Amino acid sequence: CPRTTRRGRPSPRPLCPKFLHTNSTSHTWPFSAIAELIDNAYDPDVNASHFWIDKTVIQGHDCLILRDNGNGLTHESMHKMLSFGYSDKTTLKGKEPIGIYGNGFKSGSMRLGSDAIVFSKSRNARCVGLLSQTYLEKIKAEQIIVPIVCFEGGNNNNHILYMLDQ
Repeated sequence: CPRTTRRGRPSPRPLCPKFLHTNSTSHTWPFSAIAELIDNAYDPDVNASHFWIDKTVIQGHDCLILRDNGNGLTHESMHKMLSFGYSDKTTLKGKEPIGIYGNGFKSGSMRLGSDAIVFSKSRNARCVGLLSQTYLEKIKAEQIIVPIVCFEGGNNNNHILYMLDQ
């Protein structure tokens, strides 16, 4: 019997946290990882026209900030992006998607660092997702856990829409 999440979605087989590092080695140098993330921003469903890369220091740690002006992510699209083995990319308005396996964000972000926090704003939701090797090591996780929190509505009417551990 296939396992399901609280929301009735098929639950993927659990992956060992060490897979995050192993998966990142598909990028032999950091620039291929950055290229992967840029490619994601220009996929037809994202529709970004600009992409920015900044470097900052947070609590003594160097951090890269990658931003685009795309459509943003809903809870469902954030969940899909942070999950393994899922892709629903299709041609949109004659524009072909670059990737088809749904692995680019995970491999690219984990090649650049041990942790990635994703902030996204779409028309109807604000979402935050965490893909973190540091967190998984600290809690001694035996499978990859990806916390996602989404809020519905605008600045004055925020209601928690979803809060789950994948």
